[in-house]
Amino acid sequence: MRRFQVVISTQVTVEGPLLAVSDNMFVHNNSKHGRRAKRLDPNDGMFSPLPVATPCIKHITPSEGWTHGGASVTILGDNFFDGLQVVFGSNLVWSELLTPHAIQVQTPPRPIPGIVEVTLSYKSKQFCKGSPGRFAYISLSEPTID
Repeated sequence: MRRFQVVISTQVTVEGPLLAVSDNMFVHNNSKHGRRAKRLDPNDGMFSPLPVATPCIKHITPSEGWTHGGASVTILGDNFFDGLQVVFGSNLVWSELLTPHAIQVQTPPRPIPGIVEVTLSYKSKQFCKGSPGRFAYISLSEPTID
């Protein structure tokens, strides 16, 4: 039995803007000889690739939270799609797509307070590295200097 999803995109690859994604489907092939799908090669000149709209972060709310993590954060931006992951510093977290312009996540814990860069990732490809969002971790008991 194989699991698959149907994806409708403006390109042959799924790295472009996705128009629709189906639920998981399961197929069982009773044949001894499976068929292989023929994929279009983007280099064969059969089609012209469309420009890719890359996801970007514009605002994070709230923009700060406790170091123990678990805060619900909404990330606003453009070109979000299902399966897009959010990276706090080096911690990858799963996201819930609310709209193509909003994602909701739970912040991961961080041992020390400070500001981390927030970027996006999909299938190991990083987005927003040049202009990441920022999230400030705050300690419950800030040390004081006497």
